[in-house]
Amino acid sequence: MKPLHKKIKFSIAIVALCFAFSCSEEDDYEPPYGDFSSLTVWTSFDFDEDEEEKRIIGINKYVAFNDLSRGVLSHQWQIESGMQYMNGNFTAADTLNYARFVKTNAGLMSEDNLVYVLFNELGEKKIRLINTFKDSVAESVKSGDVWKVDKTITITVLEE
Repeated sequence: MKPLHKKIKFSIAIVALCFAFSCSEEDDYEPPYGDFSSLTVWTSFDFDEDEEEKRIIGINKYVAFNDLSRGVLSHQWQIESGMQYMNGNFTAADTLNYARFVKTNAGLMSEDNLVYVLFNELGEKKIRLINTFKDSVAESVKSGDVWKVDKTITITVLEE
């Protein structure tokens, strides 16, 4: 019986040692966020039954555009006349008058990653994202020493 008792104690000791050394506090994994480039753009458009963005908005409504890309060297949103950048200080209760949240003297360009764009005119409107990367990404074209993405999103603004 003693040999079996010793084997059980020895097995418990081995399991305890394995557990102690496998549960270290150090995390050797370093995420590669600084080592790669990727293009990711998010919008607040609704989706249809085929999971496609509708890209239709009522006049005097807004859409949020967020550039979540990694490894960006330069970044810029561009809008047309009939559109305005808004600050993000509004809530769902502010749906009647978005004009009071328009950024004064904001112009037609923004280097913010997240922009809110108010649509004040009917018709087809375009918002443009221009990013440069050190590495090739989806939709990019080599331009000198960098990879450039020039993406245009067309929005149809309708009367409600």
